[in-house]
Formats: sequence, structure tokens, C-alpha cells
Amino acid sequence: MKTNNGKVFCSALLALWLPLWSAGAQASPPAEKIVCADPATRSSWMSEQAIRKHFGDQQYAVAKLKVSRGGCYEFYAVQHDGAIVEAYYHPISGALVRHNKVQNQSSNVAYEAKSAGK
Repeated sequence: MKTNNGKVFCSALLALWLPLWSAGAQASPPAEKIVCADPATRSSWMSEQAIRKHFGDQQYAVAKLKVSRGGCYEFYAVQHDGAIVEAYYHPISGALVRHNKVQNQSSNVAYEAKSAGK
């Protein structure tokens, strides 16, 4: 059970990390468009609850879900150790399309990116 204090904490944590993350390493370049499915086929998509369970958003301190312009389920999440994750999932199959992770290690920042099939 989540309380309002938890939501406030999670929102504050996300607000602190996102500017740092976007300044240090941008996960997906703005010119790169990841295409998954036509938004017109939304009736055949996995439910938000199902894709959240598939992603495992309960494992993260903060997890935000949105639908990308390319018709993917797009997650932004902060792990308990401070690492930031960006993940794209196909909305019909639930397959992982891309996974990016920025690991905070004091002043050193490590960046890891994975695409499906690579």
C-alpha cells in the first residue's frame, strides 16, 4: 500500500535525477524514433497493468510509464541504488525492444544500452 508521502518522495527523487540523467547521458537521441505499433491498434495492446507487471515496476523506487510517439510502452525508472533505466516494450507482444541504463557510481557515470536483436 502506497501513501501520499511515498508518492511525494518518489516524485522528488525523479525530479532530482531526470535533469542529471539528461545532462550526463541521453538514453535515446531525439532524432531516433523507435517504432513498435500503430496507436490505432490500441484495442489489441496489453493492458497497462499487464505491461507494468511484465516490466517489474515494483522492483524500482520510481517507475513512470508512457506511450511513446512510435507506439511503444516506454518506462522510465529509478532503481534503489540510483541507477536510471529507460525501457521500450512492444505493446502487443510485450517483447523488450530497447533497454538503456545509466548507473551512478559517485562521480563516475556508466552507460549501458541494449537493443533487441543486437
